[in-house]
Amino acid sequence: MPRISRQMKEIIKTITFLLVVAVLVVCYIIYPLNRVKTSMGRTNLDDYNADSLAVNDATAYIEIGLNPDTFRVESDGLTTLACLYVAPNLDSLGQIKGTVFLVHEDGTDRDAMAPLARLFVDSGFAVVAFDQRASGRSTGEYRGEGRYEASDLDEVIRYLDLRERIIHPLITVGYSLGADGGLLAALEEKRINGVVAVNPYLSTRRMQDALKKQYDMLWFPFFRTIMWWWYDIRSSYAAPYRDIDDIEPVACRTLLLTTPKAARDDEVQRIKELSPPELLECKTIPASEEDLHREILRFATSTTSQEP
Repeated sequence: MPRISRQMKEIIKTITFLLVVAVLVVCYIIYPLNRVKTSMGRTNLDDYNADSLAVNDATAYIEIGLNPDTFRVESDGLTTLACLYVAPNLDSLGQIKGTVFLVHEDGTDRDAMAPLARLFVDSGFAVVAFDQRASGRSTGEYRGEGRYEASDLDEVIRYLDLRERIIHPLITVGYSLGADGGLLAALEEKRINGVVAVNPYLSTRRMQDALKKQYDMLWFPFFRTIMWWWYDIRSSYAAPYRDIDDIEPVACRTLLLTTPKAARDDEVQRIKELSPPELLECKTIPASEEDLHREILRFATSTTSQEP
């Protein structure tokens, strides 16, 4: 059997080295960069132009019979939020029961909240809905991990309160990342009287697990560290990593809605252990969207009855 020459051995070593480098580059640079863009970036990121804001179009709300006022709020100097306000018909209702802020889940925009807005307006509530950062008609290329969403919500509340457009109780209704924004905002924003949190992440680790499953991400060593590192670079956010130890008790009346499986997660158990039972109500998400909306309305109405 012929022996491999020394030169051929060197060639094989070089090729093997280059292959290993290529695999590492794909696994730790190209692939995570692509997945961060897909999972945390706005849906139209490739066509996004921050200098050309989309029209603050409220067609989805007008088509279901609502008459919204549109406005924009500058959140942090870099982010402008596209918002709308809908008041109920006072001629038939007499007075506004309260103000509900609807915060959509990541990956969608405020149009997804239009059916729930209709239900609240018909029930006598004023409704505020806005596109979260990096969504819909708002600016920004990348979403946050909860704290930025809380800051944005706080800015919209402050904007409307200065203009005397808020009738208490003020209730936030959020889904996934929007739910985290509501929970975190209520810790500092004392104008919030009630929070509905539908499937909040509660921790960065839990958010990563959910996004990994949703976008079929591959597992590779140091998955969490690498994904978060590239997210920090792509988004330019100094995003904190929220751990289970960072969870705080709820600050006001809160309805936490999760799936039966999620209810067993450590983060959910943690917030239940920390929170006073008279403030935190935990339930399973109803099977139908109609039942879910009725449950949310029930909570909002009960909060109204407890408001002095």
